[in-house]
Amino acid sequence: MECCTLSAHLVDASEKMDAHSQNDKLNNSDELAKLRKEVACLRASEKEHRRTRESLQNKTRALGERVKELNCIYALSSLVEKHRTSLERILHHVVEVIPSAWQYPEIAAAKVAMGANTFITANYRPSKWTQSADIRVRGEKSGFLQVIYLEERPQCWEGPFLKEERKLINSLAKRIGEIAERKLAEDDLKESMVRNKALQNSIPDLIFRIKKDGTILDFKKGKTLGQKIKAKKIIGRKIADLAHEYPFLSKDITGRGMTNIEQVFEKGTTQLFQHQYRHGSKTYYYEVLLTVSGRDEVLGIIRDMTEWRKLEKQVLEISEWEKQRIGQDLHDSLSQQLAGIAYLGKTLERKIAAKSFEEAKDANQIVKLIDDAIIQTKGLARGLYPQWLVGEGLMAAFSELADTVEKLFMIKCCVEYDQLVPIDDDLTAMHLYRIAQEAVNNAIKHSLARNITISFRNDKNQTVLTIRNDGIGFKKTFCEGMGMKIMRYRANSIHASLEIRSNGDGETAVICTF
Repeated sequence: MECCTLSAHLVDASEKMDAHSQNDKLNNSDELAKLRKEVACLRASEKEHRRTRESLQNKTRALGERVKELNCIYALSSLVEKHRTSLERILHHVVEVIPSAWQYPEIAAAKVAMGANTFITANYRPSKWTQSADIRVRGEKSGFLQVIYLEERPQCWEGPFLKEERKLINSLAKRIGEIAERKLAEDDLKESMVRNKALQNSIPDLIFRIKKDGTILDFKKGKTLGQKIKAKKIIGRKIADLAHEYPFLSKDITGRGMTNIEQVFEKGTTQLFQHQYRHGSKTYYYEVLLTVSGRDEVLGIIRDMTEWRKLEKQVLEISEWEKQRIGQDLHDSLSQQLAGIAYLGKTLERKIAAKSFEEAKDANQIVKLIDDAIIQTKGLARGLYPQWLVGEGLMAAFSELADTVEKLFMIKCCVEYDQLVPIDDDLTAMHLYRIAQEAVNNAIKHSLARNITISFRNDKNQTVLTIRNDGIGFKKTFCEGMGMKIMRYRANSIHASLEIRSNGDGETAVICTF
């Protein structure tokens, strides 16, 4: 019995041991699985870490390359700012900077060729490991940029060169081309400025630029004008504020100038204005040319016409003197000779008639022609030298002019005036007479007038000389002709205005107001 019980206990104990053993095996298996899983996770983590580290290294290396590229571009820009003298000096320094931006700077060399100039690094020599890009200036190939490796290196995107290095060399070549274009533009601008400066200096006139509001933008003295004005003191200031410093820039003068500027902006074309400035007993004459040179600015040129006016006056005085001399010669010499011939002709006519020759009629006709020639000669003499101006005054001279026109051209010409208008100055009277004479001649020649009226009246403290005709009017070319210019000059000489008016039906009036 005990034996059976012991045997049962042994069996039971054996079963329990087997159960424990089985449990231990199961527990060990779970632990092992966990360990294996952890190992797998660690291995995966290590691989991820390795990839991350490699990626970080690649990015760090790429970042280093980008930094080198940026340093190269920055160095290029700095060289441009530092060396503004010439493109050659810039390229000489640029070629030394470029190799440092490549992956293997220790074995890199560079070459820049533009036109007849070539720049290389000290270690440059021919190599089969090259990378290059064209340099284009104003759309045309002007040279090239080349980077070489002196030794073999592992293959990358373009031989031993990185993809980013291709982008960089293209960018540098483009940048060099832009620098060259800018330098060429700067050189062209400098040459243009030198030419413009030389051109300005060769012009003896005063030149200025002024804004629409009167602000002075630029100023250049003339040979005779503006000598006391310092450009630095007036540029940036308004012209109306300068009167207290420069008396000749009075409010009246600057006001007229600003009015002229407004007219130029309104019309949009170049305008020419005449001005005069009186200082004491002297009168100065100026010609002002204004043209729009910007959205709100005008370029002006002021020419001193004072000496020119003096010369014109002298020319007219000489011309007037010559006319008077010729008129006197016609009256005193030719007219007398013609009168003598007429007397002899009449004597001959009487002798022939006494002998009853038929040629007496021919002799009589010759005498009549000589008498007509005498009348015309005297008329020409009076036109060239109107003695009436000295004796009986301007009204008598106008009346004589009208009579001469009626006799010579069979045209009705009359003189109208309310009262005698005294003209004390002989030169003024002569200019008025010549203006009337020229206007009458033009009415006959160009307007084909049949009726001419010379009117001389006082009107509101002004004296107005009007020559009116009923012809076909004047063509535009006449208004630009020499005769009209001389008439305007004569009017300006006596401080008068001259204008031509037409009513559209052919009636034309030349009006001189002073």
